Amino acid sequence: MTIHTERHPTASTPARTQQSSGPGAPGAEHPDGASTRRPARRTDGFWPWLFVLPLLIGVGTFYIWPIIQTFWYSFTTWGVFGGATFSGIANYVRLVSDPQLYQSLLNTVIYTVIVLLGIPVAVWLASLLNTPGLRFAQFYRVLFFLPYVAMPAAIALVWRIMFNGDYGIVNWFLGRFGIDGPYWISTPGFALVAVSLVGLWSSLGFSMIILGAGLKDIPPELYEAAELDGASRWRQFRSVTVPLLSPSIFFVLIITTISSFQLFDLLYAILGSSNPVMPKTMSLVFYFYSAGFIDNDKGFAAAIAMVIFVLIGIVTLVQFRVQRKWVQA
Repeated sequence: MTIHTERHPTASTPARTQQSSGPGAPGAEHPDGASTRRPARRTDGFWPWLFVLPLLIGVGTFYIWPIIQTFWYSFTTWGVFGGATFSGIANYVRLVSDPQLYQSLLNTVIYTVIVLLGIPVAVWLASLLNTPGLRFAQFYRVLFFLPYVAMPAAIALVWRIMFNGDYGIVNWFLGRFGIDGPYWISTPGFALVAVSLVGLWSSLGFSMIILGAGLKDIPPELYEAAELDGASRWRQFRSVTVPLLSPSIFFVLIITTISSFQLFDLLYAILGSSNPVMPKTMSLVFYFYSAGFIDNDKGFAAAIAMVIFVLIGIVTLVQFRVQRKWVQA
């Protein structure tokens, strides 16, 4: 007797067929007939680069290339009539062993700290000028902002007269209280304090404008809710104003620190290069100016410039790291 057997399709065959024709397979189609193939990536060609090219040329010419050139010059020694020869790290070795570097760095840090003390003052003044119903608020803003837009040489000349030890208004005011004022711009220590106070005063206007714009972005409903909860003016300022104003405070902190590390024109205009207190009062940038343009030691001056560049970068990086702990997003 012959037995006929019939082969049935295995269960794996349709499953394999179904898997190969699933929605994730290449070239597959959705039940509604739409293809799942990704659209071709669109490129805009060279037109965006064409519009950005002038900016890139300017940044590369006036920022990136000078940094590269200064970095190369810091490893060279220049003759009196020009011509550079490679000298390795000799300029940096000389710079590290020069006490004037550390004196100028200390002076720059002291100046920066004193100027940064103006930020809390600017926050307080900006909050006062932002008081609803304050009369002549715009006039006060212009009055505070004028020192920032005025010529640094003009500001320095006025303050140099005011700090005069014989007939200056500062010593006259101190004398009204029985205080014998010093010769501010010719006494070591006091000269740096005088320059720092002028820097603090001249930076208040810019800080107040930025902080005032940040205050306008704080919803007034928050103050109303805090007042309904019984919060005092000081409590509202500490718990509402300062936390919500922290991004603007951080921006002002960064800009003020960078500009303070670049102190030169105010110091030069108030004290002058021939002032006997200058060796004890000079900043890092004045140290660079003295080496490059007075002593005509361009390689050594380039090394000082690179140190200033690195220090500003490190300080800015630390500030960005720390801001995560106190700046409200």
